[in-house]
Amino acid sequence: MVERNQSLDGEKRPKVGLTDAKIKGLIKPLRGQVEYADQVVPGLRLRVGASGQKTFILRKRVGGQPRNITIGRFGPRCGLLDARRKARQMINDIEAGSDPSKGAKQSRQLASLTIRNMLPDYLAFKASRRRIEETERVFKRNILPEIGDRLADSVTRGDVTRLVDKVARTAPVQARNVCAQLSAFYTWALPRLDRLASNPCRDAGRPPAPKARDRVLSDVELAVLWNALDDEKEPWTSAIRLLILTGQRRNEVYSAEWTEIDMDQRIWTIPAVRAKNGKAHIVPLSDFAMKIVDGLERLEGTSKLFPAKSSPQNGPSGFSKVQARLRAALQKELGDVEVWRLHDLRRTVATGLQRIGVRLEVTEAVLNHVSGSQSGIVGVYQRYNFASEKRVALVAWAEEVQCILKRLDN
Repeated sequence: MVERNQSLDGEKRPKVGLTDAKIKGLIKPLRGQVEYADQVVPGLRLRVGASGQKTFILRKRVGGQPRNITIGRFGPRCGLLDARRKARQMINDIEAGSDPSKGAKQSRQLASLTIRNMLPDYLAFKASRRRIEETERVFKRNILPEIGDRLADSVTRGDVTRLVDKVARTAPVQARNVCAQLSAFYTWALPRLDRLASNPCRDAGRPPAPKARDRVLSDVELAVLWNALDDEKEPWTSAIRLLILTGQRRNEVYSAEWTEIDMDQRIWTIPAVRAKNGKAHIVPLSDFAMKIVDGLERLEGTSKLFPAKSSPQNGPSGFSKVQARLRAALQKELGDVEVWRLHDLRRTVATGLQRIGVRLEVTEAVLNHVSGSQSGIVGVYQRYNFASEKRVALVAWAEEVQCILKRLDN
């Protein structure tokens, strides 16, 4: 067997800390092959042949016998980080009892049981759920890049914990969502995986639940934010102003479609499939809000009010960046400003409605929020939709926002 960093003819090679740049610079041996061991993943080696070809292999015992398992040829599609990721996956799968070096038929059978390949069936199973788009987004953004190519029955609670911890470093709330989405996947997958004894998410670590926020923007902050939106490009300017004028949820506004807007009746109907609580919601539009809607450009090939530039069939992304710019604008104008989020605008609207005398049950009807006066037995038997009261409330709020803006100008 070839020793580490030694060619077949016995020629010694110095130890090399592998990087993509160093691999590119390695000189081929005069004859035979030379292997360079990776210092990060045990068993991962780079084999350099006399032809100059450079191939990653994994040296690992399978069923008690040492095996050399080819990972892939070094190149644009298989760099060192790719090889390390695949080697770790192979190691985990081998330790879980599989043999990745067996025939193509078994390899295909095993490949079908990776998280990535099981996901389409899972999404089809969940297709009728209201938040299926959120489920797909979380998998594609957070889960598949990290463990998507792992055999689903080889993932441990430690793997889940490390994944959740990585997300939690920058987005603790999203980390809890990732864990919840992956746990739901495994609840579905368990009957389909013979070797998996339990849901690996069950005892995995996750960040504590966040404290309930109570941030409300002051009138001055609201006015400065409104004016700062003049410097933003669409769809941010109009969409965030509609958030301020309607009090609806961010995703409800950003995913709005033209078919939901009745221009004659001046109402916006959020369908049940897009409403967070699963109940269709009618939002009366004030003159101020209608002016914004009327000013939007209708683009061909999309039904969205606020289509993404790269994918017009979807709503836009990049909320964190625009939010950071707007925070900086308020900071520049007002000095030290408490951290706020786009969702805080919804709470600001609710607080503003209460301040101008709108009844609690009408405020909750405006927000399509089932709690407080609308929960429990009242929610079961109360079927009045407060349509006229909601219009009066949102018209009054639009007038209040205009007064706030005038006070800042003066």
